[in-house]
Amino acid sequence: MLPKSLGKLHNLLTLDLKGSLVVHIPNEVRGLCNLQYLVAYSVDHDNRYNINTDQGIRINGSVIGSLESLEKLYYADFQTQNGEHFGRELRRLKRLRKLGITKLKSDCGEALCDAISQMHHLHALRISAVKEDEVLELESLSPPPSLHRIRLHGKLTTLPGWISEMENLVKISLHWSRISDDSLKILGDLPKLLEVWLHEGYDGAELHFEQGKFQNLKFLALRCLYKLEKVVIDRGSLPCLESLLTGPSPLLQEVPNNLCNLNCLRTLVFQDMPKEFVKRIMPGEGPDYWKVEEIPNVCFRYETQGMYCQTYKLGDFRLNEYLC
Repeated sequence: MLPKSLGKLHNLLTLDLKGSLVVHIPNEVRGLCNLQYLVAYSVDHDNRYNINTDQGIRINGSVIGSLESLEKLYYADFQTQNGEHFGRELRRLKRLRKLGITKLKSDCGEALCDAISQMHHLHALRISAVKEDEVLELESLSPPPSLHRIRLHGKLTTLPGWISEMENLVKISLHWSRISDDSLKILGDLPKLLEVWLHEGYDGAELHFEQGKFQNLKFLALRCLYKLEKVVIDRGSLPCLESLLTGPSPLLQEVPNNLCNLNCLRTLVFQDMPKEFVKRIMPGEGPDYWKVEEIPNVCFRYETQGMYCQTYKLGDFRLNEYLC
């Protein structure tokens, strides 16, 4: 717990509570009128990654609205009992550059979107739903042009159309979005996009990277796409890709044929992939080895406990022992 006397530190600029057990910010914090940096979250590394792995803090709406000097707020639970009031108070934080919201319910999505529309300096945004199957209602969002990074945790029926207008977007992470249509294709036309993370972000059987798309993308993670059966990479797609992380995808049949044409690809990581899939790309015996033999760093990771992994490089004798 934080002492209520903390509110007397009127010149305090930074309050960093990362990794602490603090879950509630006392109302007296409203006196910190000069506070610029409020970070308070904990990460549970010992359990399997889920929507509650990162825990934010509770803070009253009236307190939020008093901290108008804030430039970073990461992460705050969205107060659902009076969502419109919390949203109105949140929109007073016009100096925010980085915002993280947790435990958002569907019926509060519009209130949050209205608040974000007033944050003209916002650079990074993370929104997490109250549970993995809770729909993120974000269609009404009008993101500021300054927004470069966005991370969404929760279900989406389709990728919001406003993402196609984010010409300055550098990184996007979609966790538990479970998108099943082809709306992910709009990401391929974003001119500055460098990183894409999908963690249970896509529910389709095939991912198709079309010719001429994702011209500047350097990092791509296809994590936990359990229904994925095939990845197609056209020539001329992903020309700048340097790192590709895939798995677990138990239904994926083989490495994409055009992987060997990605001249910038330096790192290829397979996470918890089936042994039969791995055997297909083993040196000397695997029929698909030719697809990866020119890639400098090919690794295989297998989860051991919680979020911890054992890593093997292609050709490592320990990998052969593991497969046997």
